[in-house]
Amino acid sequence: MSHRWRLIMAVAAFVGWLSYLGYAALTKSRGPIISQAQVAGASQAIVAEVRAGPNGNPDTRVLVDETLTPGNGLARGSEIEVDNLPHASGFNGPGPYLLLLTGSPVMIVGQQRSPGNDLSGTGPPLIYRWSDDVRKQYEKIPKHPEPSR
Repeated sequence: MSHRWRLIMAVAAFVGWLSYLGYAALTKSRGPIISQAQVAGASQAIVAEVRAGPNGNPDTRVLVDETLTPGNGLARGSEIEVDNLPHASGFNGPGPYLLLLTGSPVMIVGQQRSPGNDLSGTGPPLIYRWSDDVRKQYEKIPKHPEPSR
């Protein structure tokens, strides 16, 4: 094979690779990444309609749109109070959000320790604006069965 053909094939492979990288960058999701450690620490996952409070932070009362954790007792249309919701990060206006909850009183699960992460000085717990991308991410996360009681 001549040197010219090798050069043409190398240039074609390089241009193909750059085209693929450009396509991947343009179609990449720009939404938030759901913390798998936060999902593992949650006892309940719901999609809820979150309203803005008087100061622009989320209101503590939310309306349940969808229950993602089977058997957690929260019915669609019920209203619950989430104590630490006004301090959560990720709120960008009223609308549906994925809320990863735990405990009684009900609270958003905070950031969890996971290998390689130093959580000293971390910020508030996270909530995620509900979208098709967030749904797909949540569905891909392996769920751990509830411990038997």
